[in-house]
Amino acid sequence: MTLQFEKLEDQIVQLGLTLAERSHSAAEELRAAADLLSQLDDLDAIWEQIKIARQNDAGFRGAAPFDEPINQPIPLPELPPRATLFAADGSQIYPDVHAPIPYWLTNIGVFIYHHGTDDLPEMLSEPQLFFRDEDVRLSDGQLLPNNVINARRTVYEMQFLARVVTERQTSAPPLVAFCDGPLLHMPFGKEIPDARQLEADYHEAFDFFMDAGAALLGYVDRPTSRFVLYTLYLMTLTPEEITVANLGALRLDGMTDADLYKPLLPPGARSGMMVQQSPLNKDYKDRFSPAHEIVFFYLNTAAHGQAPYLARVEIPQWVARDKAMVNAVHALVYDQCQIIDRYPYVLTRADEIAVVQPTDKRALDERIAIELLRHSQPIETSQKLSLKWTARHGRRQHEGV
Repeated sequence: MTLQFEKLEDQIVQLGLTLAERSHSAAEELRAAADLLSQLDDLDAIWEQIKIARQNDAGFRGAAPFDEPINQPIPLPELPPRATLFAADGSQIYPDVHAPIPYWLTNIGVFIYHHGTDDLPEMLSEPQLFFRDEDVRLSDGQLLPNNVINARRTVYEMQFLARVVTERQTSAPPLVAFCDGPLLHMPFGKEIPDARQLEADYHEAFDFFMDAGAALLGYVDRPTSRFVLYTLYLMTLTPEEITVANLGALRLDGMTDADLYKPLLPPGARSGMMVQQSPLNKDYKDRFSPAHEIVFFYLNTAAHGQAPYLARVEIPQWVARDKAMVNAVHALVYDQCQIIDRYPYVLTRADEIAVVQPTDKRALDERIAIELLRHSQPIETSQKLSLKWTARHGRRQHEGV
């Protein structure tokens, strides 16, 4: 049965009207926010408000200036003549309760790009198959949920990338390692059985990059973060008004930091560096090392003549404190985004290496089935899975009896 669009017409019309009203209101709020940002030249005054928020335990989650103005564009620096870029990405196959045997798989890809030389790129991958009961099931016998596998894949990506960079640390400097997504990951919660070990492994990999003298960065495409907007709101409050209730009352109607910075940053320019004020980032600093605290900036990756297109670039504090390294990251990230359309070329290639296609999964399942038969093991898929396959791919008209 196809979707009955005639029953949706009135709702679609209402959707358009609602979005138009919201856009008009958001444009007015954005102009007010931009005016306030233009006046925030005093970094000490911003920090004083943030300190009050901390003292009041107000749950502030905004951005603090690092060591640069947050209301002025930082122009594109000179591109290093040579550099070695490393990029990692990962994909996975989740365990399927309807499959003949439960397993899960991660595939981590690393792409190495030799900037400024004629050396050919390098492509590496590390697939891992998990099938033992202790690897695929929780203590209660249930299959590992997807979020557990996602957490482990994140750590495996960082570990593999760190190993590759360490093995090639004599390559042409600067060494810059790209990760797809934020470095400041959500904490591994209680539902992750090995959370503490994963956290330790994740931060141990940070130390390998630091020891190798490499700049590590996390690249967030089309960010929806609102850290600066929360800081702007904080600056409108008196010390007595800085409370959990007041800070939690802010409603932004879809407005983001990217909207705020698009008019401010010309192509290739970035914002000043900032530190997200969050318990997780504080944990990075306190439990592991001040050098692990995450700093970020917004970067307009558009070419001249294109509409602004912003990314958020996250770097550890050990990178942020080295201005030459920050300049190299700034220039090389932007250069990578010009090879293809406003997204780092190295990350695109790392994704190509890492992705597991449906055809790959089918081939893997066939190889597993052959191996089971070779050892006289029964192969039995669930009826639900068989019927789904028939319904979606092999439907035939019922002819009756």
